[in-house]
Amino acid sequence: MIEKVAYLLHHVCIYDSDPRPTMWTFLRWNHGVSGYFTGSTYHITDEGHADYTFLGCGSPFQFQLEAPPFQFEYERNWWAKHGRGYNHICWVVNDAKASYDQLRAAGASIMQEYTEFPVYNGFVMGDPEGTWIEIMEYTTRFEVSQFVARPAGLEGLSLFGTTLLVRDLRAMERWYVETMGLRNLYERVDGDEGAIYLADPTYDPVERNTVLQLATPHTPELHQRFERFGPQIAVMSYLALDVRGAWESALEAGMETIYEPAVDSRTGALTAWVREPNGNPLEIREPFRP
Repeated sequence: MIEKVAYLLHHVCIYDSDPRPTMWTFLRWNHGVSGYFTGSTYHITDEGHADYTFLGCGSPFQFQLEAPPFQFEYERNWWAKHGRGYNHICWVVNDAKASYDQLRAAGASIMQEYTEFPVYNGFVMGDPEGTWIEIMEYTTRFEVSQFVARPAGLEGLSLFGTTLLVRDLRAMERWYVETMGLRNLYERVDGDEGAIYLADPTYDPVERNTVLQLATPHTPELHQRFERFGPQIAVMSYLALDVRGAWESALEAGMETIYEPAVDSRTGALTAWVREPNGNPLEIREPFRP
């Protein structure tokens, strides 16, 4: 591993054909906008333009709504096949070129070559099972503003991280640990099935309680998604001091129930699931205490 590259978990991207109604749903659910960039204000290629809205909730980890026509052909090809859904996870690094060399040497597949853009250097690759990883190194004062790590709303809601559905749990754990310097923070594994919570080097249970979860499917919702597209970003997770209250407020904001609050069979945590306007599942669970 190249020791000088430090990977900071930053955001997950949702492709959305009409992001404004989605944005308002999340704003009604204790979220805030940390960045908004349109094709006219953030045009960095001649291929196309982008519409980006960054939102967060009680945590430095955020998510990005991105709408067509997209900047690159590989993105448009993904959109044609998958439509609305989770597209990639972004990591901020201190040396994007070294990260490019490191991930390529570790077997990652290239979606977008290393490029020096006006405000950042970066690239997009696929991990060994094909999930997209975006790498960014800020080179100017431009940066998406960060949310304070303080739970939001009466329910104490905070964005916790995201879940990758994987085929080979241990192989993918080794890859992220050995290649990107993550550490196994906690796991619930039985044979080849289970979940592993990985943390970047800045993890802190109070200030940066943010994780990447590797998991095999364990609910009908996740089995259906895995059968359709295989390994993928499948869930965005929240912590809540009041799970039932957070679930009810999500429904009031315009989301739909997938699973009502109940003890999760895998984690043992009180958990509810809702569907956001793009059809993606969101997990709301009680506080994480590894």
